[in-house]
Amino acid sequence: MKTFKKMTLPRILSVIFILFLPSCMATPDIHVKSSDMSIAIKKESPAVMRVAVSLDGKYILSGSIDSTFRLWDISAGKEIRKFIVNPINTNMGQGVQVAFSSDGKHAISVGADNFKIWDISTGGEVSSFDIGSSYVTSISISADGRYALIPFNILFSSRLHLYLLGIGSDKVIKLGKSVKTWGSDFVSAAISPDGKYALSGHGDGKIELWDIAKEKVIKKIKGRSFFPSGITSVAFSPDGKYALSGGTDNTVKYWDVTSGAEIKSFKGHTSVTGILSVTFSPDGKLGLSGGCDALIKLWDLTTGAELKTFTGHTSGGVNCVTSVQFTPDGSHIVSGGDASVRIWDVATGEEIATMIGFEDGEWIVLTTEGYYNSSEKGAQYHTVKMGGKDYSVDSFYDVFYRPDMVAAKLRGEDIKDLITIIMKDAIKTPPPVVEISPIASSPTSSKAKVCYNIKSTGGGIGEVRLFHNGKLIESDGFYKEAAKAVTEKTQLVKLNSKTIYEDMRSVKIKGIGEISPVTTKTKGEVFNDCKEIEAISGENEISITAFNKGNTVQGYMQTAKFTSTIKQEEPHLYILSIGIDQYKDNSINLKYAVKDSKDIEERLLKQAKSIYKPRNIHYELFTDDNATKANIISKINELSQKIKPTDSFILFVAGHGILLQNQYYMLTHDFDGKVNDNNLISSNEIVEFSKKIKSLSQLFIFDTCHAGGVDYIVSGLYDARMSVLAKKMGLHIYASASDKQSALDGYQGNGLFTYILLDGLNNKIEADKNQDKQISLTELGGYTKQTTTEISKKIGHQQTPLIINFGKDNAVYELR
Repeated sequence: MKTFKKMTLPRILSVIFILFLPSCMATPDIHVKSSDMSIAIKKESPAVMRVAVSLDGKYILSGSIDSTFRLWDISAGKEIRKFIVNPINTNMGQGVQVAFSSDGKHAISVGADNFKIWDISTGGEVSSFDIGSSYVTSISISADGRYALIPFNILFSSRLHLYLLGIGSDKVIKLGKSVKTWGSDFVSAAISPDGKYALSGHGDGKIELWDIAKEKVIKKIKGRSFFPSGITSVAFSPDGKYALSGGTDNTVKYWDVTSGAEIKSFKGHTSVTGILSVTFSPDGKLGLSGGCDALIKLWDLTTGAELKTFTGHTSGGVNCVTSVQFTPDGSHIVSGGDASVRIWDVATGEEIATMIGFEDGEWIVLTTEGYYNSSEKGAQYHTVKMGGKDYSVDSFYDVFYRPDMVAAKLRGEDIKDLITIIMKDAIKTPPPVVEISPIASSPTSSKAKVCYNIKSTGGGIGEVRLFHNGKLIESDGFYKEAAKAVTEKTQLVKLNSKTIYEDMRSVKIKGIGEISPVTTKTKGEVFNDCKEIEAISGENEISITAFNKGNTVQGYMQTAKFTSTIKQEEPHLYILSIGIDQYKDNSINLKYAVKDSKDIEERLLKQAKSIYKPRNIHYELFTDDNATKANIISKINELSQKIKPTDSFILFVAGHGILLQNQYYMLTHDFDGKVNDNNLISSNEIVEFSKKIKSLSQLFIFDTCHAGGVDYIVSGLYDARMSVLAKKMGLHIYASASDKQSALDGYQGNGLFTYILLDGLNNKIEADKNQDKQISLTELGGYTKQTTTEISKKIGHQQTPLIINFGKDNAVYELR
C-alpha cells in the first residue's frame, strides 16, 4: 500500500484545509450565558481541542492546544490534575486528542509525535508509542476497549493506524503498533462499536468505510463535492448501522452505513470553517453538532428537525466549538471550544457550568449564576464585565466561592432555594472606593494613625476590612447567625448533607438579592474613620477594602506603607490546644481528640525551641470538661491582653465541627444534644478571636470531624466556609474534613490528620520544599495535605485536608 500519492490540486487543497484548522482555535474572552454579563480571561488559557466523557459519566478529559490535557471531576466540579503530553510544545498547533479507556482507568492521548496511555488515578504514564511528526485531529476507541483508531496527516501523505491497547482489568499492556499504513487524506476517523469497521473522513469530501480485518476500503461515499467542502468529523451510531458526518459546508449528513445512502441532511450552522464535531445520543435517536459559528445544535434524526441550539461558547471571528459529546445517560452535553469546557442540560438547553484551565495549572469552574469553585488563583484570572465596568471574580469570593453549590448543580440538583443572590444582580450594586490618607507615624513611635475615606459608587457602603501586613485587625461585618431553632430538635449524628441543605432551604427568601448573608453598620454614601495601630520594626503595610451595601462585592484593596525603626522585641510563641473526647451528649464522644491535642502541644513545644527562646514559649491545654465555651473565651480574652503583633499564635482544636445554614461551628464540651449559643463557637466568634489577638502571624488548626459524616456536599461547603474564614482573617488555616467514624478508627494512635501533622513537625526534611533548612507554615500545610490524601486512599478512607494560606508565611521550626 502506497504511503505517498501524487499531489493533485484537490490533494493540495485538502492539505491546506487540514493545516488551516488550528487557526480557528484562538483563545478569546469567555462568555457566561447571560445577556448582560461576560467573563474575560486575564491570563493565558489554551484553546480546548477535544473532550471525552468517561463511561460512568463521572469524569471529563479535555485536550488543549498547548500539548496538555486535563482531568475534571464532574460531581465535585473541579480539576483533578493536568497531564503534560509534550514538555516542549511541538504539536504544530493541533492540540491534544484524548479518550478514555473502556474500563475508565486510563486516559489515551495523541500529540504531534506520540501516542500515550496514562493511569488516571496516579497521573503516571503507562506506555508510549512514537508516531513521528504528524497532524492528528481525532481519536476513536472501540467499545470493547481493544483498539484505538488514529488518523495521521503529514504534509504529503496520511496514515490510518490501529493500535491494539490490550485487555486487562488492572493495566494497559503495550502489545505493539499495528496494522498497516493506508494512503489518503484523513481529517477524522471513527471505529464501529464492535471494532470491525472504521470510517474515515477526508479533506477532499469523501467518506470511506474500512474492513479492519481485511485492511481495505469496502465502500466509498461521496460525502460532498470537494471544493470548498471537506469532511471534518465522522461518527458511528451506537448500533453501528448508521453514521453522521460534518463538513466545511456547514452541513450534517446522516448515512446508512451498509448501503452508503444519505438518509437526511441537516443545515443550520453558518461559518467559514464549518462543523468540527458530530456525535450520536446514547439511544441513537438524536444527533449533535458543534461548529465554528460557536453553536451546538441538537437534531432529531427521525424527523430532521432542529430541536435546540446551545449558545454560550464565544462567537465571532473564527472561534469554534471543537468537540461535542453526550454523557452516558444522554441527559447532558459536554462541549469544548474557545478556552473552555461546558456542560449543558439537554432537556432545558441551559448551560450548567463552564470549566477553564490555565497554562500555569490554575483553574476555575463557574455556574451561570456566578457561583464558582477554583484553584488558589483561578478566580483572580477572570474579570466580570457588565455595564461598561470590570470586576475581578475574586472580589465576589465571600459570597460566590461555593464549591458545594457548583457540585450540587452539576449533579442535577435544584439549587434555587439555596441562592441568595446571583452575580449579575450583585454587580448592579457596585462596591465603593477607598482612599487612605498619608499615615501619621513617627519612625521611632510604636503607634501609627491610619485615616481613610470611603465613597459609594452607587451600591452603598457595607463591611470595611483593615489589614496590617496581611492580617485582619479591624472589621465590622458578621455573617448572619443561623436559624438554630430548626436544628435544635435534630440529633447531631443525623446532620448529614441532606439535613444540612434542608436546614439551609428552610430560611425562606422573599426575593433573590433581598437578603444579604452579611450584616454591617449603616454608613451612608460617604464614610470616614481613623484607627490607631501598633507598628512593628521595619516595613508596615496597611491595606483597606470595603464592600457594597449588600456585602456581595468587594472593592479594590488600597495599600499604604510606612517604616518604623522601633527596637525589635524578642518574638514569643503562644499555643492554645483544645481536645474534646467527652461531651455532655455522650452519643457523639470521640476517642483520639484529647490525645491529639496533647501530642500536638508536646511536638510544637519541642520544635519551637529551634526558633524561640524557651522562656518565650507559652502554652495552654484545655481538654474535656475544662473545654467549655466560657473557659475557652475567657482564655482568648486573657491572651489578647498579652500577645503583641511581633508574636506568633497557634490554635489547635480536635473535636466536633458542624455546618449550620452556611456557617461553621465548633462544639464545646457543653454540647448536650441541643444546638444553642452556649455550646457552640461560631465562625463569627472565631473571627473576633483572631482580631483580638494582635499577633500578625496566626495559624488555626481544626481537626474537627463531622458526626453526620462527610460527603462531597459537606466537604464542598466546609471548603467554602473555611476558605472565606481564612481570607477574611488574613491567616493560615489547616482543616481536616473528616467524619466521626474515621476519627474513632484513628491511625496509629491518633486521628489520621493529626498523625500526619505530627510527622510533619518531626524534623521532616521532605517538607522543606525550598531547601532553606526551615519548615514554614505553607510547607507544613502542603506536606500534611499531600501525605494525608495519599495514606487515606491506601486505607480505603479518602480524606483531603483543606490547607488555606492567606497570611504571611513564617517559619514553624528549623531542621536539626
